[in-house]
Amino acid sequence: TIRDLLGVSIRPADEFPVDDSGYGFDNNGDVLTVSPMLMEKYMTAAAKVSKLAIFGETLPPTPTRLARLLNRRSPDVTDVLSKGNYFPYSMRGAMYGSWVFPVDAEYEFRLRVANFRPNAKLPRGATVEQIRDAERNSVPPRKVTLSVDGQHVLTNVVEGTTAYDYDRGEFTGRIAVKAGERTLRASFPELADLTDPRLNINPDQRRQLFVDYLEIVGPFNPLTDPTESYKRIFVCGHTAGKHSPACARKVVANLTQRAYRRPVTDQEVNSKLSLVTMAIKDGESFEEAVRVALEAILASPKFLFRMEVPPAVSTVPHLVSDHDLASRLSYFLWASMPDKDLMQRADRGELRKPGVLESQVRRMLADPKAENLVSNFAAQWLQLRILGRTKPDPARFPSVDDELLDAMRRETNLFVSTIIQEDRGILDFIDAPFTFLNGPLARHYGITGVDGEAFRRVELDGEQRGGLLTQGAILTVSSYPTRTSPPVRGKWVLENLMGTAPPPPPPEVPVLDESKMATNMSMRQRLEQHRKDPSCAPCHNAMDPIGFGLERYDAVGAYRTHEGNILIDSSGTLPSGQSFQGVKDLKTILKGESDVFTKNLVTKLMTFALGRGLERYDRSAVEQVSRQAAQNQYKFSTLVMGIVNSKPFQMSTRDGGK
Repeated sequence: TIRDLLGVSIRPADEFPVDDSGYGFDNNGDVLTVSPMLMEKYMTAAAKVSKLAIFGETLPPTPTRLARLLNRRSPDVTDVLSKGNYFPYSMRGAMYGSWVFPVDAEYEFRLRVANFRPNAKLPRGATVEQIRDAERNSVPPRKVTLSVDGQHVLTNVVEGTTAYDYDRGEFTGRIAVKAGERTLRASFPELADLTDPRLNINPDQRRQLFVDYLEIVGPFNPLTDPTESYKRIFVCGHTAGKHSPACARKVVANLTQRAYRRPVTDQEVNSKLSLVTMAIKDGESFEEAVRVALEAILASPKFLFRMEVPPAVSTVPHLVSDHDLASRLSYFLWASMPDKDLMQRADRGELRKPGVLESQVRRMLADPKAENLVSNFAAQWLQLRILGRTKPDPARFPSVDDELLDAMRRETNLFVSTIIQEDRGILDFIDAPFTFLNGPLARHYGITGVDGEAFRRVELDGEQRGGLLTQGAILTVSSYPTRTSPPVRGKWVLENLMGTAPPPPPPEVPVLDESKMATNMSMRQRLEQHRKDPSCAPCHNAMDPIGFGLERYDAVGAYRTHEGNILIDSSGTLPSGQSFQGVKDLKTILKGESDVFTKNLVTKLMTFALGRGLERYDRSAVEQVSRQAAQNQYKFSTLVMGIVNSKPFQMSTRDGGK
């Protein structure tokens, strides 16, 4: 909201305590509280943001080193370090992440590469000819590249080493960069096609090639025009020092209305305008006086909370106002404030006119800000946020690093985004004929014909891969760090896809004690022993068969046919009596339960949209949206429009906030 309101690139919420979750989502109003510490951080953020928006970043008088971004030296760097400038660990030596550029300007990038590749053996007192021969027979040169938001900054070649223990080379490039958060990637593209990333690891566990660090120097030739935030605030169009009292009212009224996301009263404007007048009387500049008012606006409950105003003659329940409906819609789809187009429609009272709301929804779904449905809704629905919190055991899965886990997450994000953007049927979540892969992830899956670092859409034959259930991110979050768990995977499917999660086990039920079982037993045999306990059987009979259907994927999503020397049996029989042989049959059965899956997804999407748990009186709305989806080929937009048009979304049961 701060970025859309003021046009500044800052993430003040990164300093706030983590929000609690309710019903699976962290936007649930019933569990969100404002502690004294959070209120203090709100006040601090309001001061920081207002200064940045009006006065901009404080720049050095001459170009200087602004940052040194460090590559992780090993996968074991502590969490304390990883929260600083240390980027994820890549066996292939890549360094990637983001950095906020303070101003439109040119920046110089200094990339340092560490080269620990094996040396050619040279005798003592080697001649010049022997050294040259060693150079020719040394490891091959490798290309290194650096890009900012996909734009290449530099490309160079790292030569092979000779008689030295190691070599470090620095490469420099300069480009113009727009202010704001930008993605950075420095890597060796050819290493993406290694058959195994461990080929870049020396016996002493050092990587043969890796990006050591990246320095950012600047700004050079910074833009001197007013910043985007300055233009959004000082809407009179006057130059600095030429502002009038009438301009002050216009500036404050505009800021207040946009921040509160509704028309404002004269009293609300006057209260903030009085701060401007007071600051000017105290000798402050006009800009500083407006900053004081802006700080007060950003710390106001009317900005911090979505406060819905009931109509003058209120009945319970009642339709929310057009402005409140606009906010409900924008925070559902964008997690941000309404834009100018949506607000103008609300100002004119047009949102409930025929066709207007649907056209706005389709426009907003096509906007890049609808990525919120992937990064917030889907990430929580599918539990992607926990991916990587507990890393797969490096002893058992030595080829899995942070970069591969991030590739798994990106596959699922691109997959979900495509279903939304192409308005595909939601049953594609269960099984779909495509996914998104790059070279390293394709090799991890055993899929041929995909090379390079860039992700691309890949058509699937539907045998081993297809849909969420066979994606590495899902298979990893539903496993233990050391092994698979059919009950955990079965529970994940029942809870997240079908909405029929089994109850938690009774406290007296023991966990599976593998130490008392023979080492040559398959996972199926171990669980069969566990299910002999009558208190374990009811839940495990529902969870385990689904997990058995996914057992040919190991704990990091790689396909396998054997567990050790034991052939994996991926068949199962569900409590309904339906039997299957492998994941393909299992997905067919799950798609056959389309009504169950649809109701579950509608429930979760409506919970996210409303910011509260659903009540008994919401059931009819869930049923109606589910029927509409079934009648319209289960298109994703049908779910969104059905929710937006539903009574729970359009109406409020509260009178005056009581």
